[in-house]
Amino acid sequence: MQAKIQLLIDRALAAVDPFNAIQNHLVVDGEQLIIREHEYDLKDKDIRCICIGKAAVPMSRAINALFGDRISQGLVVTKYHHLGDLQLPGNWESIESAHPVPDRFSLAAGERMWDLLTACTAQTIVLTGISGGASALAVAPHPWSALTELFTHPPTPEITKETQQLIQSAISSQLTDLLTVNPQANISLDIIQAINSALLASGMSIEQINAVRSRIDRLKGGGLVERVHNGKVIGLILSDVIGDPIAVIASGLTNHPDADNFAIGNNHQACAAVAQAAQEMGYDAQIVTTELDGEARIRGAQIAREIIARPARTVLIYGGETTVTLPHNCQGKGGRNQELGLAAAIELAAGDVPAWIVTLATDGTDGPTDAAGVTIDETTIDRALKLGLDAQLALDEHNSYPFFDRLGDLHRIGATGTNVADITIAIVD
Repeated sequence: MQAKIQLLIDRALAAVDPFNAIQNHLVVDGEQLIIREHEYDLKDKDIRCICIGKAAVPMSRAINALFGDRISQGLVVTKYHHLGDLQLPGNWESIESAHPVPDRFSLAAGERMWDLLTACTAQTIVLTGISGGASALAVAPHPWSALTELFTHPPTPEITKETQQLIQSAISSQLTDLLTVNPQANISLDIIQAINSALLASGMSIEQINAVRSRIDRLKGGGLVERVHNGKVIGLILSDVIGDPIAVIASGLTNHPDADNFAIGNNHQACAAVAQAAQEMGYDAQIVTTELDGEARIRGAQIAREIIARPARTVLIYGGETTVTLPHNCQGKGGRNQELGLAAAIELAAGDVPAWIVTLATDGTDGPTDAAGVTIDETTIDRALKLGLDAQLALDEHNSYPFFDRLGDLHRIGATGTNVADITIAIVD
């Protein structure tokens, strides 16, 4: 079974390879760039490129292969340990920074992006390769007055009263008083970090989290496009968000009516590749949803119950992104895919059906860990008991990583170079 599971994972990741996605969607023919039904005149153009996110390296390689020395300036911004052996011409720069909470290099990356977009004209084309993780990897804070405006505006579905209160609490935790700061100075990094940490621990959806990020950052919420003035921004987007909403992916860096945005890869493509591979193996494969969300532990138990009820030779595929709500000062270690797998293992143990559930963060890193996810089956809990491990305690303490590490059930596949949210594969043989 392990060989079959590895093949399903490999097929999912290959289907959303960013290098191939760029090459398949863009055609450079002489002085013309063709993307689907759009054509762009490249003659005498100042072509600049920004690739940002966990897939920035393969995207930058693909763009450089297509455009070569037509590019006047290029910038790659990605997560630590994702640059690898990237080799690009001297007109390209690269920065590694932190995810999911920004750090000082994220701040440096944001400022470098801002500078790269200086003095754009009608002859400027900015190719922007965007993938998951970009919201944290580069930050260019607005002045403090943006936070004041966020609190004074009436609550909305994206920024609720509870969200406003959460942000106020995060600011207070840093002993900062908005009444005493210079409203024209930029929001400090420690406040950006505190807000991001509070949002990520809250269990909020990525739509709600990125709505806040868009309001307090000069580049996000279409700010990148406005910086380019009357130049042309082309967004090449590898989506890690359910439904591929341009306003949410990377906090809407290119979400502006003056930009041309193209989705070049998403979760559905990866799920479809899994389904095809499973069918080739002789399974009845079904994509249940590509909009999986909600608490990871709840969804894990549901998926286990669903696969238990299916006949033999069935594969159920779920795409999307769940959340984990963490208590204050939580000391547990894990990620949403590991937590989903742990909840599924507890439920599966009661079913007494030969079944496997595979969880996978397509970027290769689940939460703040070095694992992409786990594989569990109906024997997982029995094996854990023999090692003296308490599955329910680990779940309650959000401490799934050491639990699965002891069992040897973690997927440590390293940075994949792509990111289209998560995939869960349930199999009954």
